[in-house]
Amino acid sequence: MIFDDAVRVISLGGMGDIGKNMTLIAQRDSMIAVDCGLMFPDEEHPGVDVILPDFTYVMENAEKMAGVVLTHGHEDHIGGLPYLLEELPLKVYGTALTLGLLEAKLAEYHPADGYELIEVAPGERFTVGDFDLELVRVSHSIPDGMGLAIRTVAGTIFHTGDFKFDQTPIGCPGPDFGRLAELGIEGVVCLLSDCTNVERRGYCPSEAVVGETLRRVFRDAPGRIIVTTFASNVGRVQQVIDQSLACGRHVAITGRSMERISATAQRLGYLNAPEGALIDIRDIDDLPPERVTVVTTGSQGEPLSALSRMSRGSHRHVRIQEGDTVVMSASPIPGNESLIWRTINRLFAEGARVIYGSDSGVHVSGHAYREELKLMLSLTKPQFAIPVHGDQRHLVLYADLACEMGISRDRVFILRPGATVEFRNEKAYRGPNVPAGSVNVDGLGVGDVGDVVINDRQILASEGIFLPVLVIERDTCQLLAPPEIYSRGFVYMDESVELIDQAKERILQTVTAFHEEGGGEPDALYDRVKSAVGKLLYELTERRPMVLPVIMPVGEEAPEEEEPVEADDETEIQVGLADDEDFEDLL
Repeated sequence: MIFDDAVRVISLGGMGDIGKNMTLIAQRDSMIAVDCGLMFPDEEHPGVDVILPDFTYVMENAEKMAGVVLTHGHEDHIGGLPYLLEELPLKVYGTALTLGLLEAKLAEYHPADGYELIEVAPGERFTVGDFDLELVRVSHSIPDGMGLAIRTVAGTIFHTGDFKFDQTPIGCPGPDFGRLAELGIEGVVCLLSDCTNVERRGYCPSEAVVGETLRRVFRDAPGRIIVTTFASNVGRVQQVIDQSLACGRHVAITGRSMERISATAQRLGYLNAPEGALIDIRDIDDLPPERVTVVTTGSQGEPLSALSRMSRGSHRHVRIQEGDTVVMSASPIPGNESLIWRTINRLFAEGARVIYGSDSGVHVSGHAYREELKLMLSLTKPQFAIPVHGDQRHLVLYADLACEMGISRDRVFILRPGATVEFRNEKAYRGPNVPAGSVNVDGLGVGDVGDVVINDRQILASEGIFLPVLVIERDTCQLLAPPEIYSRGFVYMDESVELIDQAKERILQTVTAFHEEGGGEPDALYDRVKSAVGKLLYELTERRPMVLPVIMPVGEEAPEEEEPVEADDETEIQVGLADDEDFEDLL
């Protein structure tokens, strides 16, 4: 894409999906990124650890990348940055807490030499490339939630970040209504607005409301109190500490991310606990239950989290017991509901009292409801609007809301990753798309687990695998021994003798016919057997396991360039592997 006098807003993530938030702003010879987050996988991504934005366009325009500006420290806004910094040394701008959380993450990665973390205070004007920028304080479920004013040749673009208008937040000042109004008077050409809670009417309750509920819970709890929340919700952790102190309790923090973020927040002054208030998790049994509070990870039912291990009795230091009160101080991320219910049920089975759900008062959202979204539009008075941080329905519903507020429908742009909006001469147009999408991270592999691999994993997880093993004469493809069958996750072999026998018979018929037709390459026989066995298994079971025939040609040695694999019996083995078209006859 040629950079000219236009100002471009380019979506790389966070629009159409909640997660991997990343928006590029480009003008003249400069480009900045607003946030660089990740998304956590759902049941459609088995084995995947995290999902990143596609950085292709950033790398293609690396010489124009002036920096990354972070609105706050949540994983879906900073979690992708360590992967980008390993490839491209950039200047990263943010508040003290946001950069502190990022720095703690970077200790586990290998960023390229030359990157910089540059602290910026709320309200401070600073320059990045060709852009005049300003962080404007809003409220969120983590301290230092910021909106970003971006002054461009086309006018001011305002990105709200994740926000709500909480006038009684915990641990940090409230939103800067005055500055937002001033920006509206100065003129905002485009508002990029959080729209996650556009479906909820009214105003989002204040974080202070949670404190009132916690006070009642702590007053009435007879034994230990175990609170789980998002590790980044520093204000919530502060309230738990405050209520614990008021009731004469000590607080133990457990869970890797909770320990890391709490330590960073405490070091930077965002989390305050008097000397002796915090104790080691290993020491909780030295105190009476009514004097112990545990703050832990696991609000989403993650199988390896501390709370899940407690519910299964496998945590090293905490076993659930009669009299425990467990507070689920977080809302479910869509897709995690079954994991959360499983954890809650196990906690009840162990004798705990569990407080959970939207009606319990132990959690409030960090995202603006409809009236707050309207207020943001009223304060900033944008000419154009682009909803961000939402699923497709949120984007569409926000467009309707913007129309209610007087912005014409043709001035609201609903984007998907890769889409571009160009601002020029007080007008806005859709520009050409750029490379975008998702990159899966699995272990040390970044991007090597694509759609084909995910499709294979889904089939293996849902249908299992069926492996016919055939020994054939290389030149004639004649079967030299009865076929053997191996299966995992499809049927129990000892109880499926008839099915296995029918599969062997179908293989024998297929190989015999192939031989009588003059034979051919083992690859051709692989395809014939795979198709015949797959159809038979569906006829008998109406299931579609992954069928992977193993062809073992015996005879004249293969050409050297083929590099055959040597088996234990010194025969050459060719194992057919699926590619992106292998499932067309099965799906």
